Amino acid sequence: MNSEVLQYYLEHGPMTEITARRDMVAGIPKDIPTIVTYVQNILLHQHWSGAYGVELSPERQREPMLRSFQEKLDFLAEHGFSHVADRKPSAEKMVGICRDFSVVGAALCREAGIPARARCGFATYFEPGTYMDHWVLEYWNYEQQRWVMVDAQLDELQQKALQISFDPLDVGPEHFLTGPRAWMLCRQGQADPNRFGIFHWWGYDYLNCNLILDVNSLVKMPMQPWDGWPGYKSRPAAQWTEADFEFLDKLAALALAVDEDLAAFSSFVLGHEQVRVPADLSQVFNLND
Repeated sequence: MNSEVLQYYLEHGPMTEITARRDMVAGIPKDIPTIVTYVQNILLHQHWSGAYGVELSPERQREPMLRSFQEKLDFLAEHGFSHVADRKPSAEKMVGICRDFSVVGAALCREAGIPARARCGFATYFEPGTYMDHWVLEYWNYEQQRWVMVDAQLDELQQKALQISFDPLDVGPEHFLTGPRAWMLCRQGQADPNRFGIFHWWGYDYLNCNLILDVNSLVKMPMQPWDGWPGYKSRPAAQWTEADFEFLDKLAALALAVDEDLAAFSSFVLGHEQVRVPADLSQVFNLND
């Protein structure tokens, strides 16, 4: 692996950087199982809350709106946490979604000196026969010289409920497809686009959503699924031309080769305002409003 790529993913980006409360992440060990435990210590998944006996008020359901790790640390400190190692009842954890588990995991890995990145795509293990919208953590395993995908969300309760038969600390490509890979499989006729999505959103609109989210995460700007901004993230597939599909094909191909040519990939993403997250986040709006 190119050392420049590893150095890039070792360094924080805007969503994982820590500018205050560094005592809350002091002494993070270079150990993935421990890091995953820390992630699960502080986060409660919004859509699994009932399984932990927690009923969320409308106010608590807005906690995932805090995007950055720094905002999460501030929130946790204000609610009684002194360190990510603190163990508290489920009701006292911060509410998040799969993206948050992955972004927090990437932040803690980087703090521990492990190159890492959050990946947006689709999982096969939530509903049989479907590719469900999901995020995982991906870290560089120096010993094995490969990227390893980790589902930091899957604690013991969820593993049992979903009858998980694989190791969540090493999620194989048959269980999770990144946004670019899912896009290309569908475009090449190897998968049905209507099996990709979540809730009532399926098909190329959601394939596009996760492609755009993943490529921005690869340039260290992982956003939330409901985040919209001018360009492809908020443009319905029904309005696309064949040129639009071809543009997104190229974007997906560059993303799949990110480790071979990070510069070309980054230049393409950052050079197209219809793809990249706006520098001014006030331009980002909620697609569900």
